[in-house]
Amino acid sequence: MTKSKNKKIHNKNNLPVFDSDEVFLNAFMKKDGSKTDVQKKTDRNNSANEQDYENFDDSSEHEDFAAMLEESFKAQKLKPLIKSKPLSLKKRLERYPGVELELDLHGFNAIGAQLKLRSFIQTCKYQGFFTIRIIVGKGLHSEDGAVLPDIVEDELKKMKKQNLVISYKWDGEKKIKSGAIIVYLKQFEQHE
Repeated sequence: MTKSKNKKIHNKNNLPVFDSDEVFLNAFMKKDGSKTDVQKKTDRNNSANEQDYENFDDSSEHEDFAAMLEESFKAQKLKPLIKSKPLSLKKRLERYPGVELELDLHGFNAIGAQLKLRSFIQTCKYQGFFTIRIIVGKGLHSEDGAVLPDIVEDELKKMKKQNLVISYKWDGEKKIKSGAIIVYLKQFEQHE
């Protein structure tokens, strides 16, 4: 199908289809061939831009950019960056929330308690908890005394070296009198 110059072709939305930019431009020209107001404004802007470019003197003597930059820095009084002192462990722990979750290890043997503790702490860290309590018991019902407090404490020391735990303390402040231990998980490695 050939398109004739005189016949206008329309698409399915009844909009005219133009063969070239010239045909498109002619569609917006006035019938007498004079330019529309928009075309006149565009022509004025283009000629102004061309004059600005012609008046631009690329050979004008400017100071070296590096020298200008150096002078700018000397003019400003730069203050040294002051790093804030890192918070002490005690201050950081004061910001931690109260106990959010507990794990009761009553009835577990030594190996079972180690596995359960490690799994629980890694899961809590992954889920974003900060403070947890591990109930180990006082060993009042055991013939040999309390076994779990020592095992749990040894595991927590290992986890502290692995940056899973930031600190821990016995719930009653003394290991002998306490049946639980509060564990503070390390959640913000980049700030500590």
